Amino acid sequence: MELRTLEDLQLQTTASKAKKDASSLDQNDFMTLMLQQLKSQDPFKPTDNTEFISQMAQLTSVSGISEMNENLAGLTKSLYSAQLLDASSLIGKDVLLETDFAALPSSGNVKGQVNLPTSTTALDIEILAPSGEVIGKVPLGPQSAGAVNFEWNGVGLDGERIPPGTYQIRANYLNGNTLEAAATEIRSEVLSVSVPAAGGSPQIQVQGLGTVSMSKIIEIS
Repeated sequence: MELRTLEDLQLQTTASKAKKDASSLDQNDFMTLMLQQLKSQDPFKPTDNTEFISQMAQLTSVSGISEMNENLAGLTKSLYSAQLLDASSLIGKDVLLETDFAALPSSGNVKGQVNLPTSTTALDIEILAPSGEVIGKVPLGPQSAGAVNFEWNGVGLDGERIPPGTYQIRANYLNGNTLEAAATEIRSEVLSVSVPAAGGSPQIQVQGLGTVSMSKIIEIS
């Protein structure tokens, strides 16, 4: 009687199961193949002990890989839940983000800061309409280099409160005799959070700014 090897049985099984991917073999598949090999072996020439132990080692390896995959899947779910739980603690809080847009609420102010690379004799925060027209201004006067906080009360150049909405914010400062622009950082409320199913940084929904990666947060207050 011809003694068939484990590899021969694998090829036969693959063909009979419509070319089943060998990488999908699990512990049950290996056990079935080994039992079939034992049944088919020549009783006068039994499988060598060393070969049998080697095949058992393959079975153990497949079992270990299967368990590892299950553990990794469980770990991924745990990390997803932990990320979502951590991110959810931000809902209702204000975060500082680098942006040149701010949401003016129906009541309340817009707060932010500017990081000056050098001291200046004059720093101004301008509020622009969608058309680009300057409709509000916050003069901050002379300032030292570094972070400078500002607050806009929502009142326009005409002395009336501007309707709620999202407006562009622009910071200008004098560097000697030259007027230069500075990046603005705005405080906005976090409305909701989400974690991408495929992984990556959690996303936050910020009032007036839309969806932003949590990695973009500079400060939480």
